[in-house]
Amino acid sequence: MNLGIDIGGTFVKFTDGERRWKERTPETAGELLSLISSTVLKLKPEKVGIAVAGLVNTVEGVVTDSPNLTFLKGLHLKREVERRTGVETLIVNDATAAAYGEYWLGVGKGSSPFICLTLGTGLGGGAVVNGKPLLGASGSAMEVGHMVVERNGWLCHCSRRGCLEAYVSSYGLERFYHMETGESVSSFEVIERAKDGEEAAIRALAGMASYLSLGLMNLLHLFNPQVVALAGGIPVHYPQLIETVERRTKELSFPQPAKDFSLKLATLGEFSGALGALLFSLTY
Repeated sequence: MNLGIDIGGTFVKFTDGERRWKERTPETAGELLSLISSTVLKLKPEKVGIAVAGLVNTVEGVVTDSPNLTFLKGLHLKREVERRTGVETLIVNDATAAAYGEYWLGVGKGSSPFICLTLGTGLGGGAVVNGKPLLGASGSAMEVGHMVVERNGWLCHCSRRGCLEAYVSSYGLERFYHMETGESVSSFEVIERAKDGEEAAIRALAGMASYLSLGLMNLLHLFNPQVVALAGGIPVHYPQLIETVERRTKELSFPQPAKDFSLKLATLGEFSGALGALLFSLTY
């Protein structure tokens, strides 16, 4: 039995393939390591795969940066977990893990290239090409959220300006709504108001969708994917986004990659990263 773990901004999710459960994400690296280590020691898996929200070095097992989980920056996660448990541990970016899970178990089956974007607190991206995750030289490939789409644009959580994530994320949606109304409300509330027909909320979502379409156009021109999946809380709670963004992306893109691709809602839900990490531990 192997174990898949996904460290997110709110919850740490676990799966052994049969069971799925989650715990609140601790606020320090020490507490997180204690949670993971105690779980591994209790379950005694043969191998552990850990998906992390941030830039990771899969070769060395280090979290090199994590804009939304700053206490992880510089953590040698692989070494620390293995030292505490004695169990071989693999580290992978959470969006890459989600893409790998969706490729084998969800909407990406049989497609290549397949891209999955995770749209929630931030914006992550992962790709699978010919059945293998696109990792890059050391595991930091597909940081889609940090493509710059506006020079000197909105401030991103990574401290740069104009990143796609600054516009396409929960905090990006909240910014669009604040521009429309002057109100500061959660992205969930914006979506609920849009469902109720509030024009300002609908315009805020349209603003976010326009930038998402721009980002997808770039990905289509780079990768010529067959399928792009959207995962995360925003598309799950506002699936109308799929049709709007697919249509606009096709309008913006060259005809050939536009014809080849379809945009779909991911199907594995909040455990896509944990399932992908589990699969990663089974195949690497």
